Amino acid sequence: DGSGGPPVPQQPDPGMNGSVLEPLPAGHPDHCVPRDPVQFVLVPTVYCLVLCVGLPGNLVALAVFLQSGKVRKAIRIYLINLTLADILFNLTLPLWIPYYLAGGNWLLSEAACRLAGAAYYLATYSAITFMVLISFNRYSAVRAARRELPLTGPRGAAVASVLAWLLGLGCAVPTLASHQTFRTGTGATACFEQHGRQRVYAYAMVGFFGIAFLVLLGTYASVARALSVPAAASPGSHRQQARAMVLGMLLVFVVCVAPYHLTLAPWVGTRPPVPLCGTPGALDVLHTLSVALLSLNSCLDPLVYCFSIRHFRADLGRTLRKMGRCLPLPPSAPPVPSARVSSFASS
Repeated sequence: DGSGGPPVPQQPDPGMNGSVLEPLPAGHPDHCVPRDPVQFVLVPTVYCLVLCVGLPGNLVALAVFLQSGKVRKAIRIYLINLTLADILFNLTLPLWIPYYLAGGNWLLSEAACRLAGAAYYLATYSAITFMVLISFNRYSAVRAARRELPLTGPRGAAVASVLAWLLGLGCAVPTLASHQTFRTGTGATACFEQHGRQRVYAYAMVGFFGIAFLVLLGTYASVARALSVPAAASPGSHRQQARAMVLGMLLVFVVCVAPYHLTLAPWVGTRPPVPLCGTPGALDVLHTLSVALLSLNSCLDPLVYCFSIRHFRADLGRTLRKMGRCLPLPPSAPPVPSARVSSFASS
């Protein structure tokens, strides 16, 4: 990297999963080989699945949200931005899949590593913020239907969306500002795996998740309580749809987002200054599995839209038909007349 020698390997990155390496004495003829099949087999496999399913699903969902022309509702503004965050996450996967398949060897530049890591954080924490905003919006639709709150109007939603992206960018700045690649004992180049000096930053991310989860849990409990009383104060089927939306976001949090952040703090806290080699410990395996689960977030959001947004499936069908009409069709073969038609015509 032009620095006069490889930097000293530090603690693996809390956002991704560090390889388990075994440093050998100087001059040893052998090299350390990564011995973590969960990281180098499971994670790229899940990433391939997420890329093949999540990217088309979110692109179609974005087309559905944009097909009605001008966006006038706050909820649609939040949904569009959440979909954009999921698409951004999907677009980072083609960089990480070959990295993991190569056993943790980054073949691109230092700048590309920084951008890939920053985009990973930007997409992840922007998506979490938009999920919280969507849940609060649905809470407002049920509990405060007759009051105009700052985040329930289109202008307030636009301002909140800009702030959410800035918050995600703030989570990504440390990755952009620090060196992200270093040489390992295998001679490979590790990327996005040396954040030993940013342990406090990892704990801050866990705290941010905790606040977001409590808001989601509180909004769902409030919406469920509102639905347990007569609907005279807030009639309409939107109340059930609001509950389904908040429940869907809460389930995505529990299944995909929570495992990663629950294992992040103890995993970071027990990392040695230099990555050790050998069989990964139980905490290493759990953290790697949580990284794979976190990526499923961008796959599940379109499913939440299908089951919690009124007319979404009908709009989806119309959008797919429009897309189908735009695709070029193969030339049809001329019909072959049957014997009966030929004899009738000749007669």
